[in-house]
Amino acid sequence: MKNYIKAVFLIVILLFLVTFGIKNNQPLRLNYYFEWHTIDFPLYILAYASIIIGVFIGMLIGINNRFQQRRKIKVLEKLTNELKAKAEKEMKADEIPADQPADEKTLEEEAAERQKENFSEEKASEEKAVENQT
Repeated sequence: MKNYIKAVFLIVILLFLVTFGIKNNQPLRLNYYFEWHTIDFPLYILAYASIIIGVFIGMLIGINNRFQQRRKIKVLEKLTNELKAKAEKEMKADEIPADQPADEKTLEEEAAERQKENFSEEKASEEKAVENQT
């Protein structure tokens, strides 16, 4: 479907250009400074040449912008890769060393177990104190 739309659009543009050329077929002579002038040519050639020159200048400007963007992209990709490498190093430093067995508990689990043990020891000491008072 997209190709059909492009084809129809191209046909309309070509018809416009052909009919423009037929309607503007008058001879034209351009005069420059110092009494220089061109040979006679149809008016539509001047219009088409102007369009083509404008497109060419636009392409040159676009190429310059594209090269600037590519340089900026390379710099940003390099920075991204450096940051990724730095983040990976930090993540590896934070991980458990590989030489430890997988069944060892994390620091958080050990701290939670210590709290449970301390709590149960406190309860036991309180119960003994109550028994001794009676």
